Amino acid sequence: MRNERGIALFTVLGLLSVLLILASLVAGASRIESALTGSERRSAQAFHSADAGLGYALGDADNFIDPTKTCTPSLPRHTDLSADAGLPVTGDVWSCFQYEAPPPIEVHVSALKFKGFYFDVSAAGTATNNAKSNLDMQATRLGPAS
Repeated sequence: MRNERGIALFTVLGLLSVLLILASLVAGASRIESALTGSERRSAQAFHSADAGLGYALGDADNFIDPTKTCTPSLPRHTDLSADAGLPVTGDVWSCFQYEAPPPIEVHVSALKFKGFYFDVSAAGTATNNAKSNLDMQATRLGPAS
């Protein structure tokens, strides 16, 4: 009977070491999950910054006033969202004239009275840790047919 006296101590120490290992695994998994959630948040922030840039570009009439200049990749109209537009997001907006043609058929106007000026609009949103999102679209401004 004297030989079994320390078995309870070794059993408890064994169980505590197993629980310690399990707790460290759970803590590590939680830390990784938290880092992934932060990455998703930064990606969403970059996307929403780019989306705000497109909204700003569509709402800014200055982006569509000069259809005489064709789009050259090195000289588009550029707006820094935080510095130039005063928005609380970080990103850039580019817009440039592509061509003129009859208005899109979705817009029910006379092609004899109006023509469409087609612009390419791009926005790039950024967030911390180099999270980036780029959005592109084509916008049309109607103008009088000459």
